[in-house]
Amino acid sequence: MGGRSRDVSIEIERLEREWTEMLQNVKLPEMDEINMQCIYKVPPNIRQNNPKAYTPQMISIGPYHHNSFGTTEELKLKYLKGFLNRTQQSMREFALKIKELEETIRSCYEETIKYNSDEFLKMILVDACFIIELFLRWHKLRDWVQKEPLFLQTRALVQIQKDLLLLENQLPFFVFEELYNFTGMKEKFLDITFNFFERKSLGNVCPRESPKHFTDLLICSIISSSKLGLGKQEEGEVIEHVYSASQLMEAGLEFEVSPNKSFLDLTYSKHGVLRMPIFNIHDSTELLFRNMMAYEHGNLSATNIITQYILILYFLINTEKDVNILVEKKLIVNWTGDANKVVTMINNLTSHLSMPHFNSHYFSICKSLNEFYENPRNKYKAIFIHEYFNTPWKIASTTAAIVLLLLTFIQTVCSIITLFYGKKS
Repeated sequence: MGGRSRDVSIEIERLEREWTEMLQNVKLPEMDEINMQCIYKVPPNIRQNNPKAYTPQMISIGPYHHNSFGTTEELKLKYLKGFLNRTQQSMREFALKIKELEETIRSCYEETIKYNSDEFLKMILVDACFIIELFLRWHKLRDWVQKEPLFLQTRALVQIQKDLLLLENQLPFFVFEELYNFTGMKEKFLDITFNFFERKSLGNVCPRESPKHFTDLLICSIISSSKLGLGKQEEGEVIEHVYSASQLMEAGLEFEVSPNKSFLDLTYSKHGVLRMPIFNIHDSTELLFRNMMAYEHGNLSATNIITQYILILYFLINTEKDVNILVEKKLIVNWTGDANKVVTMINNLTSHLSMPHFNSHYFSICKSLNEFYENPRNKYKAIFIHEYFNTPWKIASTTAAIVLLLLTFIQTVCSIITLFYGKKS
């Protein structure tokens, strides 16, 4: 028994040494580090619906997709050299600046970055200088349009713009600002950045404060365009159902275009009018919304206003008929040319999505729409229209039945009159 106890004790001591060694370099999570996280890997259950929407196709930036494209890595080095020539500063000066920020940069990524310090430093420096130089050349397009082959390749440039807005393809924005400001250039880097993305952006106002990264810039621009202040984080209530556009229209609801520029600015009047700013749907709309929503999903401190808006569209749009109503009312401009594509896109965006708490403004709109439909007078009107007038065949047959009933009624009245006057004579 004594020998067996010693063997057990030796085994426990060995395991203890292994566990101690295993945990030696493990850091406990700290709130400061968690709060710094802003660049996430998209969860598998969300990614599986459309993996391509989260994966760069031409330019990889940062550690998650590093060195995915050999040809564009060469392009990065050319731009890096151009940036150094422009600023007349050495690589050493920029490298020292990045080295000071290394731990802070690493803490911005949700996943632990496996690259060693030298590899990480080189990757950040090359990627950041490439982007700064690209933005500077685009900002002075007239000077570069005949000298920069990339600016003559519309498809390539559009793809780069898309790639730079992907959540997994980001550097923290402060990295660009630190390097750019270090050169002593006067113009604000945020303005130069917004100029590059403006034609790709869904918002039309440059935010005042620096974003976390380019995906966040897109959201901040949309929020800054809003006149209703909907970007504020507030506790609301969950909405699980709203009647569709076709149901609401059959009940007598009117749809009108709002003069506001931000698509977020939905309003409802007590007279039964839903006003929506024009929402343009392009082939890249799903990609942009997927990445904004993935960012909102990962960052608990971020507003989930984009997700809320998409869920309202999901409630309103069930079928092609709903899309066609919103297009006819000029609330949606469908550049894809296919109503079914819009239905599919909205359904795909909301799959695997938990219902968020709606802000008070959106909650009030959804509640009012449901109350409008469920008003007995509006509801029975909607049921009647749906049952008898929702297809051309039903309209034709119902109209024919009404005409036949009317003719029968007239014939009956005429017969009674004839009979009455016949007896009288």
